[in-house]
Amino acid sequence: MKHDITWLVGRQFAQVEKMDYTWFLRLDDGSVIATESTWRLVTDQGVTVTSEDDGQQFGLPAPLDVASAVEKELAGQTVSGFGLDSITGDLTIEFESKRLQILCLSSGYESWRLTHGTQDLICTGGGNIVEFTQGKK
Repeated sequence: MKHDITWLVGRQFAQVEKMDYTWFLRLDDGSVIATESTWRLVTDQGVTVTSEDDGQQFGLPAPLDVASAVEKELAGQTVSGFGLDSITGDLTIEFESKRLQILCLSSGYESWRLTHGTQDLICTGGGNIVEFTQGKK
């Protein structure tokens, strides 16, 4: 089943926030991607930062604040495209020259949830995507 997420294009990145083990990636229209799974920001030069890097020092003067790093990289960026892998459930959100990739790394647990208005897309175990529409029976 194809899921319509064309509404992503033209939205602007707004914020990244981590609460406990959940990352919330927010867009300017209030849409949210929530994930406890691994995600990464990729540029033409390679992987810039991942969710796994948060709090790691890597020989830096202070531990890495991934939310701040991503907000700096994506400030003012507009979504130019997207990809939803029908086999793995991996979600890619493309910006001008950067890609945010949210990976499905479990055959049993939910990997991510995309909420837009009344639409909820959930990547369930094994990469299956299910869609719910609030108020629709």
